[in-house]
Amino acid sequence: MWSWLSRAFRSTGAAERAEAEGRFEDAVRLYVDAGSRDEAVRVLLAVADTTRGLEARRALLTRAATVARDDAQRAEARRQLARLAVEEAEDSPPRTDDDRRALAEAARALEALGEHGDAARAYVVLEDREGIVRTLTLSGDVEALERLTGARDDVDRHGLRRRAATEDADSRWRSGDRPGSLAALRQWVGANADDHEARRLLDQRDASLLRGGRCELRVDGEAVSLIGRLPLVIGREGDLVLRGAGVSRRHCELARGAGPAGGYELRDLESRAGTRLDGLRIGAPMALRDGQRVELGDDLALRVGLDDGALTLLVERGLDRGRRVAVLAGAWRTPLGGLRVGESGLELEPAAPVQLNGQRVAMTMVLAHGDRVDGPHGWMEVL
Repeated sequence: MWSWLSRAFRSTGAAERAEAEGRFEDAVRLYVDAGSRDEAVRVLLAVADTTRGLEARRALLTRAATVARDDAQRAEARRQLARLAVEEAEDSPPRTDDDRRALAEAARALEALGEHGDAARAYVVLEDREGIVRTLTLSGDVEALERLTGARDDVDRHGLRRRAATEDADSRWRSGDRPGSLAALRQWVGANADDHEARRLLDQRDASLLRGGRCELRVDGEAVSLIGRLPLVIGREGDLVLRGAGVSRRHCELARGAGPAGGYELRDLESRAGTRLDGLRIGAPMALRDGQRVELGDDLALRVGLDDGALTLLVERGLDRGRRVAVLAGAWRTPLGGLRVGESGLELEPAAPVQLNGQRVAMTMVLAHGDRVDGPHGWMEVL
């Protein structure tokens, strides 16, 4: 009896009934038991064709490829598995090397099976230009090939234009023409808003310019605080911060002279310990002369230097002893040339050709954070 039931379940008739009733798993099993593997594969391929889930389709097609003994059915299963891999890649591009290798294998399988159009889709995802051109040529899809070639030409032209724009900006930056460099980058970014790398470069370079009216320099090894904004409040919390027991929060102020002679003048800001000029406590604004001594309280003293319109202050006594400050209302002469604060930031007009970050420059340049300038009579770093 049991042998009779077993033979009945293995019969093709039972498999056909299971298939007609929609019991596809049973149908596949019964066809295999009956030795009709080609029918089992037919059912698996048919079910895979109507299944929407990618994972479920892959499982059915993998099973069909395993069950198939007929070369044509095995090739069909492989073809559909490869197409499925392409669909998945188009929906979610490969992220790992293993994903790319799997897609490349699918592309080669489709190409070997003569499915050149589907193979081209895979090569597009892989950005394999050679594979795309080869498979589109074999498929005879002339229009797609022309679109691809035209698009690639557009990409190449765009790349050349970008290279020209960025190289121009880089050349200007290295030569010290920082405003021209930024203008070139702004023009490119304005016309190519999706070039985020160029936008980041523009923002970084723009932020590196010294527009705040002050910066820190090292000139021939000496630290110098450069300030290009007046009036200048000196104190524990002023524009120029100097420390001392008798120094008030806002102790005194430097400003341009009000008279026709110009120059600089010093004014006390009602400080607790007072401000003295050459030993005399001041109560009204006083004009400054080269070599004078300014005292803030009893423990902080500054030596005034005036040279061709630039004022320097050297801390002679106090916690910041040895610190030098250059105040630029005009230009400050350094061993390298004249420094001034212009609209674009800190400008250096070299007295002789210098090396800006290793490149020879003879024209006026705009300095940025991180620059080093070397000349025949000294060097300078912008900190």
